Amino acid sequence: MNVSTSAATDEITMAIGRAVSCLLASGKHLERSGILEELRKSEKYAVDETKQVYATAIRLVTNTVSVRTG
Repeated sequence: MNVSTSAATDEITMAIGRAVSCLLASGKHLERSGILEELRKSEKYAVDETKQVYATAIRLVTNTVSVRTG
């Protein structure tokens, strides 16, 4: 496993996790549109490589198929 790829994956996962945490902390429903909104807000203020992390996270969340249970 490539260390830099692993680190990038970790950063992307953390960015998505922070977006989810923000939604939960604010009492909002956990929906794709809300996650994307949080990621886009963060991307707007990000600089350099961090901007690319958020762009990749947005792409991943956008392209993920929803699975509903219950």
